Amino acid sequence: MKKSVLAYRNRRRLEFVLCFLKTLLIFLLFEENLAYGQPLPSLDKRYNIETFDESKGLFNKDIYGLVFDKYGLGWLGNSDGLHIFDGKRVYSSKGYLGIDNPLLNQPVKALIYDSKEHKLLVFSFAEGKTNIYVLHLDRLSLNLSQPPLTLMISRHGPLVGWPIYDRNRISCIINGTPTFLDIKNFQIFKIQISTLEGRVFFKDLGNRLILDARDGYNYQVCSKSGKVHLKYLNRYDIIGAELITNSTLFSHLYSPLNVAIANKKLIESIIRSNSTLKYPTGLFQGIVKDPLGNFYLCSRDWGLQKLSIKRDLAKRIKSTDETRAIFYQKKFEYGWVATARGMRMFSLKKGTIPLLNVLKNRNKPLFYYECSVSVNDSLILFFPLYPQNNPRHQATLINKNTNKASLISLQYPDTINHDNKDNYLQFTIATCKKAADGNIYLGTNRGLCTAQFKGDRVLIKPIGIRKNDLILNILDSKKAKHLILATELGLYEVNLYTQKVTQLKKGSFLSLLNYSDGWVAGSRQVGAYFFDNNNKVIGHLNTDNGLNSNTVYSILYDPKFYTIWLGTGNGLTMYNLKNFLLKTYFEKDGLVHNEFNRESTYMIPEDSLILMGGLAGISVISNRNYFFSDINKIKPLVWGVDATYDSNQHRFSFISSGRLASKFAPKLRKLVFHVANFASEQQLYGVLYRVDNGEWLNLKQGEDIELLDVDSGTHKLEIKGMTADGKTSPISIIEYEVSQIWYKSWWGISLFTLLGALSMIPLFLIRNRIVQVKAKEELYKNREKLFGMIAHDLRSPLSAYQGLAGVVNYLISKQEWTQLQKIGQEIDDTGRHLDLMLNNLLNWSLVQQKSLKPIYHHTTIGTIIHEMLPVYKTVAGSKDITLDKNIDKEVTINTDANLSALIIRNLLDNAVKNAPEKSTIKIEITKKDKKLTLLIENDFHEHKLPVVTDIVANINDPEWELKRGVGLKFVMQTLKLLKASIQVSILNNKNRIRWYVEIPEP
Repeated sequence: MKKSVLAYRNRRRLEFVLCFLKTLLIFLLFEENLAYGQPLPSLDKRYNIETFDESKGLFNKDIYGLVFDKYGLGWLGNSDGLHIFDGKRVYSSKGYLGIDNPLLNQPVKALIYDSKEHKLLVFSFAEGKTNIYVLHLDRLSLNLSQPPLTLMISRHGPLVGWPIYDRNRISCIINGTPTFLDIKNFQIFKIQISTLEGRVFFKDLGNRLILDARDGYNYQVCSKSGKVHLKYLNRYDIIGAELITNSTLFSHLYSPLNVAIANKKLIESIIRSNSTLKYPTGLFQGIVKDPLGNFYLCSRDWGLQKLSIKRDLAKRIKSTDETRAIFYQKKFEYGWVATARGMRMFSLKKGTIPLLNVLKNRNKPLFYYECSVSVNDSLILFFPLYPQNNPRHQATLINKNTNKASLISLQYPDTINHDNKDNYLQFTIATCKKAADGNIYLGTNRGLCTAQFKGDRVLIKPIGIRKNDLILNILDSKKAKHLILATELGLYEVNLYTQKVTQLKKGSFLSLLNYSDGWVAGSRQVGAYFFDNNNKVIGHLNTDNGLNSNTVYSILYDPKFYTIWLGTGNGLTMYNLKNFLLKTYFEKDGLVHNEFNRESTYMIPEDSLILMGGLAGISVISNRNYFFSDINKIKPLVWGVDATYDSNQHRFSFISSGRLASKFAPKLRKLVFHVANFASEQQLYGVLYRVDNGEWLNLKQGEDIELLDVDSGTHKLEIKGMTADGKTSPISIIEYEVSQIWYKSWWGISLFTLLGALSMIPLFLIRNRIVQVKAKEELYKNREKLFGMIAHDLRSPLSAYQGLAGVVNYLISKQEWTQLQKIGQEIDDTGRHLDLMLNNLLNWSLVQQKSLKPIYHHTTIGTIIHEMLPVYKTVAGSKDITLDKNIDKEVTINTDANLSALIIRNLLDNAVKNAPEKSTIKIEITKKDKKLTLLIENDFHEHKLPVVTDIVANINDPEWELKRGVGLKFVMQTLKLLKASIQVSILNNKNRIRWYVEIPEP
């Protein structure tokens, strides 16, 4: 019994170990495929094809489909294919999904999303063929055998339009023919009647499928016995059919572009506020609502726009005349505007009230009023643009207290009164300004003038400043008695004391404004320039939004929100001086007409009212605080997160209902939290965040939160919004956890230690084997070098023996015994030299094997060469070569005698071998600056000049080593051992070479 229990325990332990090893192996092999949240790649800049830009629309291309899946990700179709939309940017789906399928690049004409099965039905049309394919979004994150993209139908024929999907059937219009695609049985049914042309399918409030046909005929689609029938319902006239079609396109729940809103009146108000002459309703594809509550209006021609539906931003006053100058009484909620046909009084409650000289006869001259100025606390003076249009040359004076107006005369010298009806030649008053000194200045086409109010008349006098220029605006300078002038030719600073004029900037300028840190100048077609209080340019603002709006007609400053408002040709542009946010508000944002943003603006200080005039009349932004909503109602949202690991693979997680899939795998290197686009909500200017109670950091508008090198453990991210005036929203907290890397745990460290110890044994054996192989290779190399050295160095002594043999034969034949004794002595010296040479070669071989270093000892130069010179003297004598020797034999030097002798012997041997007969070899060996210096000069044959030149040029080049001779190789190797240097040169462009060697003492 005990034995069976013990066996059972051992078996369980073995199963546990095997299971552990199997799990560890799988983890190591497939670790990079672990997913947390939805494993899609990161929506980073690699796939970004167009950045979010509200001023131009989110995506300024044709839009034929936009749907949001259950995770909040948008899918967008247009002529470039299928794209992904995250509320901020538009991405290429092909690169993002990693699916190399040409279907993704085909023009998309309609989209349907099946939330139950989490799949996308895409209708594309390319090369005369209609394709319907299915993108299974639930298969993108799994390694399944089924492909994520499948082609459903591919047929030659025209485009499929307005599809409605009910899981078993797709109802659509093909070339005007109502067509029904049976998905389950893959069959196609068409209803072809010569008088029937389908326009659109929609479902009514009773969930009935309705076909809207041409000429206002409506039919109910019925299915019976597997067949499709049309049941006539009613007929509308053409206008009624247009309204029904347009409204249903926006409202029905089953169109490819829809919004699930029960309040139909809200949708109709959106249509009315956005369907203007500029964007006809027929171009719209529908309205879509994303999970964050944002609304997007889609169009075939002008792309994707975000809608504002909370409240009316602007109100149009009942006036159609061109408006140039505005004055408003905040206390009484009415004011006055100057139009081309006279003065008008307006009320924000009642509309406009005709006042004074309103011309009913349109054939009479126009009284273009261009500007107004406060004479005192009660009187306002409006100046006409062309005073001579009125034969009496009159201006309009309004009493703010009595609300009465009167006409007063303008008097000016004859020098500026040419009585010319040509607007370009007659006297023109373009602007007026009451300066800090109390004087009223006029900007005219005759230069700068003064205007003095005399009760019943106004005296105008030119002062001779910029008299040949048209002054369009006047501004008080920060300097006393100085003015800034904006003219057709540039910006100028004027000293009113000395009348000195200084040009600040060239160009045509229309508007000027002072603010706390300096002043701003609005130009024609070049945007706005910012100047400091010393009139130095400190910045340039380009207001062009692609619609030719770089002309700044008027400028306002809002000290409450530290914001500058610019009236341009195509929109009211807001520029925040704190965070440099630039945003243009279009007609779609609630401004009734773009022309209201031009020519004239007026703002009540510290209030939410902005009045704008232009070519089409006057409008009012009745609630500027719309742009800065209650901060306490704002809660910043993080709608998604990307996680980047060591393998550079990305994991994409979503936040649903405020909850985050917050546990991430180990080896995490970067977390990117996607922040909701607050600027698009017109509420926040920035975001503050901090991690783990650290320092609060500022997040720029449009950016996401990036956290690098995230440690394991539990972390806390806090985020709050910030407005332009410094208010902050309540803090949102997100907690997330990063798992610990398994090999940092105690059992992981133990496992690594064991594996490391076991791996050392084979590594040690392999290392020994490698060392042995390298030693053998080195031995073979040294042996080859040794044989080469022996063969080379023995040539000279053997040559000497050959030369002596001939001399001995000659002396024996002549019986000159005395000379034979001398020759015998030379043979003995040569033999002893050969013996020394062999010993030297043995030492050299040991050095080559790195088992022996140079042996330094003190010796004389004579000791080094005394055995060498007799041999080469004999060889030189056989060629009748003279050896010119200059050798300090008694000088003592600390060096390796054998290696030094090898250098001298090889260079001397080379000189004797290559020197022509009857030439001179110069040899100098001495000691200089603790160095053994060797100089050898010899002549050479002219045909060897290229070889000598090559040696001179490359003697010290390591790459040239293979081209050297054997003797020269030995010399260079020996010089390297002794840390010596060598120089080779050609003397005086002659056939004579010099070798100069310096061998230092250790």
